[in-house]
Amino acid sequence: MKKEMIVPVSPPQKRERAAFRVVGLGTDCSFAKTGAIPALWQSFFARESDVIGVVPGTAYGVCCMGDEAGNFRYIAGVEASASTSGMEQIDLPSHHYAVFTHSGHISDLPKTVYTIWNKVMPDLGLQAAQAPDFERYDHRFNGQTGRGEMEIWIPIVS
Repeated sequence: MKKEMIVPVSPPQKRERAAFRVVGLGTDCSFAKTGAIPALWQSFFARESDVIGVVPGTAYGVCCMGDEAGNFRYIAGVEASASTSGMEQIDLPSHHYAVFTHSGHISDLPKTVYTIWNKVMPDLGLQAAQAPDFERYDHRFNGQTGRGEMEIWIPIVS
């Protein structure tokens, strides 16, 4: 464990979420290489008005197709009721989640995520389920300044 990456993280809330679809743009990443994500969000917001059947008010960053080496697919998008040509979609199943809150600047998010996966989840005895996890951005987060609160939803075995 990298001690310089550990930051204070409040215990999670446990919540249930019904199945939903996220439509957006995606890129391949790894835990060590997430530099493409900010540009992906900019590209997505330039095309957000193309999304069909948007559920307004919330954006999602979905991490899916992860492997043991730390590689994953990241999709920046919004909840939508339909597919949109030229965009990716992922259907997230109904699940139980551990929901963590990140407060502050988005540049500190990697430390929060590292702490959740490497300290908080093991310390609380929480086991991640084999399903996508996601970031949830609502009115509490200011995309212009990169500051505010956002949530990290990790599916757990209940």
